Amino acid sequence: MFSAVGYAAVQARVRARRSRLLDGPAWQRLLDLNRPAGIVDALLTTPYGPYLVEVNGADTTVSSDDDLASARLERGLQRRFDDETRGLADLVPPRARDLLDWYASAALVQDLKLLVRALHHGRGLDEALAAAVRIRPEHPVAQELSRSRTLDALLQGLGRGPYAHALGQAWERYRLEGRAFYLEVALDLTFGRGLVERIEALAGADRADATALLGVALARGNLLSAVRYRALAGVSPEEIVNFCLHRDLGGGLAMVQRVAAGASVWDEAAALGVHLAPDRDERSALLELERITERDQRTAAERRNGRMPFGIGLVLAYLIELAAEGRDLTTLVEAKGQDLDDTDLRQRVQREVT
Repeated sequence: MFSAVGYAAVQARVRARRSRLLDGPAWQRLLDLNRPAGIVDALLTTPYGPYLVEVNGADTTVSSDDDLASARLERGLQRRFDDETRGLADLVPPRARDLLDWYASAALVQDLKLLVRALHHGRGLDEALAAAVRIRPEHPVAQELSRSRTLDALLQGLGRGPYAHALGQAWERYRLEGRAFYLEVALDLTFGRGLVERIEALAGADRADATALLGVALARGNLLSAVRYRALAGVSPEEIVNFCLHRDLGGGLAMVQRVAAGASVWDEAAALGVHLAPDRDERSALLELERITERDQRTAAERRNGRMPFGIGLVLAYLIELAAEGRDLTTLVEAKGQDLDDTDLRQRVQREVT
């Protein structure tokens, strides 16, 4: 009963927002347009409109330039997802709020990666800041970087917190070897560990839903990372273990150790419920694992929407659908930019349009 009361405020909000996702006719209209810029302009009359206007300044249309329109669409999609995730977090009980707030911090991780790359390579800092979702001009990081465009300023702007701590721990190795890769891995690991901790802090149906909706994909993502690290030149088995999650709501440390020792991605994927085609090379198998993981997550979200209306699962299911819609829009715009035929386009966009 307490759980139902705690989720009462968010339930109606989620239902209303879900009804604002693009329907079949809207998707068909977008599919019929020929240019990326036209698709992005058409989205101005949808719930994405305010976010597209925000990233575009005062212009009434997004852009006549297809490449620029595509970049602005991506930023608009990310900002809407971040805004809605944090807004819904304010309406749920404390442990669920903690999970949603942390889930939203993926936007901060991406912002920090953009800035790390720009600072490391000595280029495009203004462009990186313009593309940021969470780090706006008033953010302490942006203010510190305006005074000193260095990685030290980035750390100073972050102050205290888990991501600042992660960068601080990886800092010495970065300075010794000059590879920004270590800083990015530290951010990814911190996000993954924090997500696992917050899922495990839930109880009952909330924990089961969060595991099904987020944990399964997280475990499979950990396998993808381990195999990809193994393929990188100069990455030792010990580093593969250090660069991956040891607790991932799936195979965890044992799985990572097996991969580092040469285990088959086909065998490890099967242990996580995915049977990959045996007649493909490893790279193709990884792409297949990614596609199946995304498809399964969408399916899990659809199923959760048909069950009890209370709980963190309802919120997560909506957010997964919103993120999936964003990926489909990005894929659609990219495909139009490449002038793909209708058959190829529909194979790339996972959403079925009837």
